[in-house]
Amino acid sequence: MPSESPALDSSTTGCEGDIPSLVRTLAGRDGLARKQARRCLIRMGEDAVEPLVEALGDANAVLRTEAAEALLYLSSPRAAPALVAALEDEEFGVRWLAAEALIALRCDGMVPLLEALIRRSDSLWFRQAAHHVLRDHYCERMRDELQPLLEALSERDAEDTAPVFAGQVLKTLSPAMSR
Repeated sequence: MPSESPALDSSTTGCEGDIPSLVRTLAGRDGLARKQARRCLIRMGEDAVEPLVEALGDANAVLRTEAAEALLYLSSPRAAPALVAALEDEEFGVRWLAAEALIALRCDGMVPLLEALIRRSDSLWFRQAAHHVLRDHYCERMRDELQPLLEALSERDAEDTAPVFAGQVLKTLSPAMSR
């Protein structure tokens, strides 16, 4: 899991407000206040995941970016489906942070990513982000199975071939993930 600098301890010292108010602070203009709110939400752990997931769907790009960054550091598998959806965000920073958060999830983000790749391969942004996640993930047990999919995502006809390869990987992966 990535570590936010300076190191975060498990306490919420210096954190004022409840989770909803901290999430609202993430949308503000004050960069220092946003950073402090993000750190507080990270310290709060799993309790902050659902509100941050909801924030990924907000119209405010600053809020979506801050939420994606907080989810990167929280590294919660519960956020995987929302992070996969954020791979198509109109803001590059949100897409990048969502991809990095999925990479940090290791194997836990693969199933939602592969399922979405089957359905949304028509999106160039999504294919590019999926390629980034699959290339840099840290799920060693899947590296060999993912290689043909990575190659398909690099080809001109990726929109047509990537879903086929993603489906093949998903079939081999599902039994392995249930162990």
